[in-house]
Amino acid sequence: MKKLKFTGLFLAVVFSAGFCFADDFDFGDDFGSDFGGDFGGFESGAGSFSGGSMSVTGEAEVNFRAYFDDEDEFGLPVDEWKTESVPKGKINLSYSSSSVPAVSADAKFALSRDVLEDYREDVIDELTLEASLGNFIVQAGKMKVVWGKGDKLHVLDNFNANDYRDFIIPDYIDRRISEPMFRVIYNVPKDAGPFSSTRFEFVWTPAMTADRYAETGRWVPAQVAALKSELTSKAGIAIVGQGINAGTANAELASIMANSASTDEQKLAVKNNAVNAQSLYTAMLSNSSSLADNLYPDTKQLKYMQAGFRFTTTTGSFDWGLSYYAGRSKQASFDKSKIGSFVTSHLVNGSTSDDEKFIDYDFLQVFGLEAAKTFGAYNFRAEGAYNLTKDTAGDDPSVQNNSVGWLFGFDRDLPVSELNLNVQFQGKYILNHDKIDELGALDTESSTFENDNKVVVNISDSWNHGKLKPEVTAVYGFQHYDLIVIPKLTWYVSDGLEFSARGMYMASYKSDKTEFEGWHNNGFVQFGAKYTF
Repeated sequence: MKKLKFTGLFLAVVFSAGFCFADDFDFGDDFGSDFGGDFGGFESGAGSFSGGSMSVTGEAEVNFRAYFDDEDEFGLPVDEWKTESVPKGKINLSYSSSSVPAVSADAKFALSRDVLEDYREDVIDELTLEASLGNFIVQAGKMKVVWGKGDKLHVLDNFNANDYRDFIIPDYIDRRISEPMFRVIYNVPKDAGPFSSTRFEFVWTPAMTADRYAETGRWVPAQVAALKSELTSKAGIAIVGQGINAGTANAELASIMANSASTDEQKLAVKNNAVNAQSLYTAMLSNSSSLADNLYPDTKQLKYMQAGFRFTTTTGSFDWGLSYYAGRSKQASFDKSKIGSFVTSHLVNGSTSDDEKFIDYDFLQVFGLEAAKTFGAYNFRAEGAYNLTKDTAGDDPSVQNNSVGWLFGFDRDLPVSELNLNVQFQGKYILNHDKIDELGALDTESSTFENDNKVVVNISDSWNHGKLKPEVTAVYGFQHYDLIVIPKLTWYVSDGLEFSARGMYMASYKSDKTEFEGWHNNGFVQFGAKYTF
């Protein structure tokens, strides 16, 4: 299976460069749309079987995208716009039994070029086996679980990683990477009075998948170049140095072989030294080609398992909940002091142990609070998280500091046409940030802001009895001065068939600590078609 050679490199500089688009804000589709991401409840191909029923649904989609920049320049002639076409499809199989206790099985298959070429295990996007045992629901499989009251933005949703190879363009749930997991849900009986809407949930996974980033192309952030260059430079220096040693050893061998006064023992010793030096030089040259494949640790181990507990209930008209997560950060931290020894060890031995690697994923505990309530025409939602790592004092340069994250938002229908306004604020505060400043470039979170706040605004409308839906989404980073604007127009031609036109423009106005460095004036226009059956 092909690996993303520089995924680890990029993960390593996420915090050192202030690059935090992994905060899970979403603007791939409309907020809360009945048309976004789901299959609309259709049961095409549904059939009844003895003891149960089965349905087959899915979708086929193709998008044609043209970038109106050259990554470095803006305003290219139209005929020089770079283009790409992205066909993809989904197939959903769902089976439910009529037995008691009730059991069901759901399988979602994802088909795309990236999945088939790089991550074939993700052809099975999700596979859920479920049994309803009275008030208990037991699930197992390859699943996506969403925690938190946010609308496609979360600070409590920690079990599944994100796939950022197409940046944050896909819908939130489509970006999530499914994980093998076991889940138990207990719903308090409906006759339990004020506790009748209470739910307890437990989730456990045997391993962890880290966030994925583009290996090549447009969506590889500019920050990766610095660390990639550093590794290349260190490897080059080490190889050249050994080449010089090999040359010196060979010259010494030639000299002593020509010296008739030298003993056979001396000649043998010098010859062995020359052979060993040349052999090591050759090995280092050969091993350099696999350097990028050996950067990150194997997270398919029990020490990377995840577990969590969630309690949700309704008090009057107030929905709220508490949660606890213990697992790993999906964004890597790294120990810069180990880069040199890592490079040398790999060049000499062809591999390194996990202990020798400078990249790792911090152990993380998240204590969460979530709430949602409607006040008049406003639907409010909020999440709060305390992120506890092993660097409580903030003085460990290889581990992320503790932090506090929050999300607050609302949506409401406006009294004009069928306009809907959705606004969400997402933020993070890094504790003991002054320790990061003291440690400087050595800290894995160097060049970050103490506070990091964004606002995401979505305005949508519906025309012609729901057949035409215009919308625009904007994201603004207050500390980074980054701006993203995405307009979109969707035409629902008939049941299951839709055409869309969308665009995106990105701008990065701050020269340092920017999230979207290298993507200033980056943008595209896109036309697509999708059929859901």
